[in-house]
Amino acid sequence: MAKKTEIRKGAVVEVRMINPKKTGTVTLRDYTDPDTQALRKFKDSNGNPRVKKYTKALTVLRLDIENDALEYEHIKHHPLYVQGAHPILRIVDITLEAEDRTSKRESALEALIEAKGLRGDKLYNFARVLGVNTLNVLESIVKDKVYDIAEKTPTEFLKAFNDPNRVFKEVLHKGKTKGVFAVKNNIWKFRETLMGANIDEAILWLNDNEDLMPSIRKELSSVSV
Repeated sequence: MAKKTEIRKGAVVEVRMINPKKTGTVTLRDYTDPDTQALRKFKDSNGNPRVKKYTKALTVLRLDIENDALEYEHIKHHPLYVQGAHPILRIVDITLEAEDRTSKRESALEALIEAKGLRGDKLYNFARVLGVNTLNVLESIVKDKVYDIAEKTPTEFLKAFNDPNRVFKEVLHKGKTKGVFAVKNNIWKFRETLMGANIDEAILWLNDNEDLMPSIRKELSSVSV
């Protein structure tokens, strides 16, 4: 009896020929594992030897069917057809692809919802953290660029939005834009005081010098950007 493989209810895998016109027929049978040199036998669910010929550009395997699941486990490790330097087959897990697309869409939606709530100073402050130029730029244009980032790179957007140090980063980027902080060769200074050799060290400096925050915020509010 062949060893049973994982059965995934409703899961679908596609075996796609990378270049169907040049490939012709592909025959799947036993092969030697290049790492262990062990013979990987191709068997059905009853332990019988099996040979499978792929003649179409696309073959669908349903992983809640045991023979299809066994075939998938066998072919996805093939040292020539799939894992070789010049593979002729591509194995695509449709279920995982769908889940991945859904996850990306949901992240983009979440990011866009957060972006929608940003207006005025909140929008400008966060836009600078994202690297958006806000100097003398209309709010509608800044909002459009923030939306664009949220839509195209939602994971990075949400990471920046939910960053526990976001407030400090907003202060630093706003201060950099207004000239309250001097930044040269990535070295941050407040007046003549060294804050750090990078933004992370500058954040730590702000944490350690909370008594200066009122005067820093006062300077920040004195100039409009």
